[in-house]
Amino acid sequence: MLRFLFGLLLGAVVGVGGTAYFFSTGGGDYLLASSPRVLHLEEDLRRVGQERELMTKKLEEITALVEKMTGNFTDLERRFQTLEGTIHKPVPEGTSEGGAKETTESPS
Repeated sequence: MLRFLFGLLLGAVVGVGGTAYFFSTGGGDYLLASSPRVLHLEEDLRRVGQERELMTKKLEEITALVEKMTGNFTDLERRFQTLEGTIHKPVPEGTSEGGAKETTESPS
């Protein structure tokens, strides 16, 4: 009976030591890498990485488009202000539309 307990205790200690050595040297990586759950997570990670790259490209395209639209809007605003300035230009004193008619009618 004593031999049995000694063998059981020795087997447990060697088993724990061997298992710790197996996982610490990288042998357990194969067991983890071949796990269906780990394979599924790796595939999800790759897919999410591709989606992230696609979203980054779309964001860059949209940013460029917004910058272009901002430039166009600024140009349009400048043109509008120029047109508005020419339409509402104050008439200089001393000359008026009525005064211009008087000068053309006076010499007759």
